[in-house]
Amino acid sequence: MADTLTAYPNGLDTHTVRDGVKKSSTYTVVINADCGKTFYITESTTFTLPAIAVGNTFTFVNQGEDGKSLLTISPNSSDAIGYRGSAVDNKDLINTLATMKKGDSVTLASLDQLVSWQVTQASGVFAKEA
Repeated sequence: MADTLTAYPNGLDTHTVRDGVKKSSTYTVVINADCGKTFYITESTTFTLPAIAVGNTFTFVNQGEDGKSLLTISPNSSDAIGYRGSAVDNKDLINTLATMKKGDSVTLASLDQLVSWQVTQASGVFAKEA
């Protein structure tokens, strides 16, 4: 496996594979143990986030072929993901098949609050669950 992710039109080229964890299908992110990790996928995958604890950050990278890998990030039922000005409890953040491009990524952090995970970086098109 290569040491670095390939640079894509979205500009992602800074995360190293050795610092990343490849996942497929479903994965429940573990608070503290997974903090700071970069997760990458090449096929449709759903990540379930743990309950918020201050100071945790996770990055998710879609390395699937354009239009073929649905990336879904699902918060704990009592938490939200703050993105584009709003946050609603128990609503997913989705890199949909219709818009996904190889290299799309998003970084979430708990920052200094326990209300919602905050998107601190995103490249590509992400949508909130209706």
